[in-house]
Amino acid sequence: MSSLIKFARHWIAGETSGEAIKIAKKKNQEGFGVIINYLGEHVLDNIEAQKNTDENIRLVAAIHQEKVNASLSIKLSQLGLLIDKDFCQSNVEKIVSSATSKCIFVWIDMESSPFTDDTIDIYLDIFHKYGNSGIAIQANLKRSENDIKRIAGEGGNIRLVKGAYSEKKDIAFSRRSDITKNFSKLMGYLFYKSAYFAIASHDELLINEAIEVNKTHKRRIEFQMLMGVREELKHNLVSNGFNVVDYIPYGTAWIPYTVRRLRERKRNILLIMRSVFDT
Repeated sequence: MSSLIKFARHWIAGETSGEAIKIAKKKNQEGFGVIINYLGEHVLDNIEAQKNTDENIRLVAAIHQEKVNASLSIKLSQLGLLIDKDFCQSNVEKIVSSATSKCIFVWIDMESSPFTDDTIDIYLDIFHKYGNSGIAIQANLKRSENDIKRIAGEGGNIRLVKGAYSEKKDIAFSRRSDITKNFSKLMGYLFYKSAYFAIASHDELLINEAIEVNKTHKRRIEFQMLMGVREELKHNLVSNGFNVVDYIPYGTAWIPYTVRRLRERKRNILLIMRSVFDT
C-alpha cells in the first residue's frame, strides 16, 4: 500500500480491487454484507471515463469469481456525466448489465446538488430496464422529500444518507439538528412506502428509531456504514440479528473521499494524525 493510501487507510481498503475483496471477505466472515466502491469523480476525459467503466466491470467479475457477498457502488461523474449524459448512461448500463447477469446489486451514489436531477433520471431509467439497483438520497437537501416520493412511487430502492457535500443554505439544511429531523421524516415515509430500503447513518439515535419503528412495519431494512467508522456499533447490531453493510472504497483517487470524511467528523483528524505518526 502506498504512503498516500497509508495516510487514509482508516477508510480506504487499498489501491486495488484485490485489496478491497480481501477486506470484504473478512467482513463477510464477521457477518457483514459489503458495498465496494472504486474511488473517483469529476472525470472530464472520455478515455478515463471508459477506463473507470472497465474497472467497475472487472470488479463485478471479481466479486462473482471470489463469491463475495457484495454489491457495487458507482459515482456518475466518474463515468462521464460531466462529459455527456448519454455517454454516462451508456457506461452505467454496461456496468449494471454485467452486474445483473451475476446477481450483483448496484448502488448509484449521490453527489453534490448540480448532479441530482441527472443522477435520478439515469437511475430510474436503469432501474426500469434492469431492476437490481438503488440510489442514495441526501437528507440535507430540501428537495429530497419530493425526490423520495418520485423514486419510491416508481418502485425504486433508496439508500437514505445525511449528505456529505457543502451546499447553499437556500437548497439545503445547514444545522445538524435540522438534517437529523429531516432524515427521520424521510425515513418515516420510506417505512410506509418501501418494502426495502437502506439507512446509511452512524447516528445511533436514528438507528434505534428505525429499529423501533420497524417492529410495527416489518420492512426489509439494512444499516449501511462506512469502513472504519462505529465498528463497535456495527458488531453490536450484527450480534442482535440486524443486517449491516460496510461501505469499502479502494483506489488511488482517495483525496476527495478522505476530505469528506474529515468534514463529517472532526474527531477523524486525530485518527488521521495517529496513522501518519504510528509507523
